[in-house]
Amino acid sequence: MNELLLSVIIPAYNCERTIIQAIRSAGTFNNRNVEIIVVDNGSTDHTKELVKKEAQNKANIIYVESKNGVSNARNKGIELARAKWITFLDSDDTFTTLNEHELEKVLLNSDSDLLIYNYLVGNSRINLYSMTKDKIKKVSVIMQMLENPTKYLTVWGKFYRTAVIKENSISFNNALKYSEDSEFLIRYLLNCKQIEFNKHYFYKYNLTENSTVRTYNFQLAKEYEKAIVQIKSDLEKHPIYKHSFSIFVLMQVNLIMVHGAFAKENTNNGLYQLKVICNKDYVHEALDFISLKDIKRVRLIPILLCKYRLYGLASVIYKLRIFYNNQKMKK
Repeated sequence: MNELLLSVIIPAYNCERTIIQAIRSAGTFNNRNVEIIVVDNGSTDHTKELVKKEAQNKANIIYVESKNGVSNARNKGIELARAKWITFLDSDDTFTTLNEHELEKVLLNSDSDLLIYNYLVGNSRINLYSMTKDKIKKVSVIMQMLENPTKYLTVWGKFYRTAVIKENSISFNNALKYSEDSEFLIRYLLNCKQIEFNKHYFYKYNLTENSTVRTYNFQLAKEYEKAIVQIKSDLEKHPIYKHSFSIFVLMQVNLIMVHGAFAKENTNNGLYQLKVICNKDYVHEALDFISLKDIKRVRLIPILLCKYRLYGLASVIYKLRIFYNNQKMKK
């Protein structure tokens, strides 16, 4: 039997409407060298039955269960993975119809530790390859990724060497509810030697109204803060990333504002919460590392306004961004 080339890990939780589509999209690469590990983490609907039925007479589909939580599910998948490479697929997303032989050729011949592909968000194309092709050194790539977390710091759409994960004991932090994938990826980046970008579109992130990042959660700020503190610790021995980490922190503040403080469902005073967040030590520290020259990053404009205590103007921009996001979702 040939050595397994790829382990596809799919966390599954109450996803009866989408899980089979996800599994079958992974089946695009269905051959003797690929295993699909579906990890149910506490589903109460028919997910379990559907996956077991799909796995009948298909030796490469493995169904297992884990404790609740997506991090526990992914860690279980890593524990069981036997292939040379690992990739992650969320249960409501799909792989594109990338040529199976092209992918197999890349995975067999690449000398890199991390392969990053372009991806789709709904019908929008996110071309990471074109944005990063001039970044040759690992340090410059990591800086680019930290400074653009919503585009780069997702665990999906990438291929990881199983040996790098297991030899460095890299796992998902189950104490984090948000940005746990970013934290995992950052630790992986620090341990890998070479990163490679591929121009093909491999992953499709399907937009849904029920997506957790689109649903207001009053604990959002506290949960993001946990992740920020952990990632700061991860980077402590790498001062070269200090400025990039500061931008990462402020991007997380943007997420807290758009999906928390100024979210429609939030009945509290968004302006007040913005001031509270901006007075946090980790935000103060990040603001000290940026200046007006960073205004070229459009998404930093509202938080730069906060640096100069122009909170009212910043709140207007956040409200406009929420309105724009809602209009996009209706299309």
